[in-house]
Amino acid sequence: MDFLPVELVRLVFLYCDAPSVRALRLASARYADVGYEFLLEPHFTAVEWRDDITRLYNIAGHDRLRGSIRSLTFNFSKVDEYNARHTTFFQHWLQEPEERCALLQDAWTKYYELEEGARKLPPLHTRSAAVEEAFKRLPNLKDLEITLTKCPYDIEVLNEVFQVRSCRKRDRSQACKNLNAIVSAVRHVRLSSLSIDQLPLEIFRLPDDRRHWFDCARSFASLSRLKLVLDPPSSLLPSARFRAINGLGHVLRYCVNLTHLSLAFHTYHAPLEKFHLSFQALFCGSDFAFPRLTDLKLEGVSCAEDDLRGFLLRHAATLERLRLGGRGLARPHEWSIGGVHLHEGSFRSLFASLQGRLPRLRRFHMEGDAEAGDFMASSREVYVFRPVTDDDWQPVEASAEGKRRYRPEGLACVKTVDCLALERFLVEGGEYPQLGKAVGE
Repeated sequence: MDFLPVELVRLVFLYCDAPSVRALRLASARYADVGYEFLLEPHFTAVEWRDDITRLYNIAGHDRLRGSIRSLTFNFSKVDEYNARHTTFFQHWLQEPEERCALLQDAWTKYYELEEGARKLPPLHTRSAAVEEAFKRLPNLKDLEITLTKCPYDIEVLNEVFQVRSCRKRDRSQACKNLNAIVSAVRHVRLSSLSIDQLPLEIFRLPDDRRHWFDCARSFASLSRLKLVLDPPSSLLPSARFRAINGLGHVLRYCVNLTHLSLAFHTYHAPLEKFHLSFQALFCGSDFAFPRLTDLKLEGVSCAEDDLRGFLLRHAATLERLRLGGRGLARPHEWSIGGVHLHEGSFRSLFASLQGRLPRLRRFHMEGDAEAGDFMASSREVYVFRPVTDDDWQPVEASAEGKRRYRPEGLACVKTVDCLALERFLVEGGEYPQLGKAVGE
């Protein structure tokens, strides 16, 4: 086998798992040399219960391994033990008591063992110098994800419970410090995509944090994909809200090469509540537009019809795919609650005014609770849109969606529709569609 061409040896390594790669490299010096680049997966995940920062720093300092890392995930998620213990018990209620007890005891024992190791490690923001030095030496790093909502443990019981929003522990102050440390390091790489799930909105309001993000914002100019899930605090006065939104807009203005933008607001203190978003406030009253934007998603926001229409029409020359709404903070058994509301105007007027004015639009999707008009008006529009595709525009399985039967309070008797007719109206034209009947009629 020592006489096989290098290309064929590389092909063999491509089909090997991690243990097989290490074993095959021991076969000969030639195989050891060719297999170097296969020692590491291109995606690196850093969690808080093991010393991944030191490992990442060491990889970045290795001449041959540093080029292997192409994407990186920082997972800062924590478990709310009180809620998680109750939820895991009821999720496995139908199991035999002995089986349930053994399963949960094993899961929580593993969890406490991992957390014992986590308590011995310093938080990431105290090791910002090591993170920054590692980023400087990762030449092929292009994709960065920061999440506080995905299960960081390889424990099936906790993986299931993490889908319930109340089982995620939130430390806003710690999250801000860690995010600031990572943003400092981002200045040393040219990222093509950035995803932050559960970004505290007040980070753009507090003076020191705001100034820090402004100083680092120029590093976002290389981004082509940006996904932000923002977490507004429970109490935010109008002046503080304006300052935070204005700060977010200042950072977004540096993302001049974006082709894909996703903005979602998840209000953990009131999951059904929508965040009042003004694009005029976001961009200081200017008619700012992303010159290359082809894909846009807005979730969990309440807008004025004129303001939303103006923002969409400013991207008419490039916009190809538009998504309004999403899953939001819905539990696994709930219908989507991350819809878009109009506190001024109506959906009928909005879509009628957009029809024929988005010449490049090819796909449209709407999901979640959608409301428009005055609360007491008889003409008020209230719908629940079923998802037809996921965020990657792949069809949603009807069997999986059919399991979601529970409607949150306030949405028990509203119109339930899909967005296919609206998509045809916006893309192909025709008459405005009839959007279904009210549940129970």
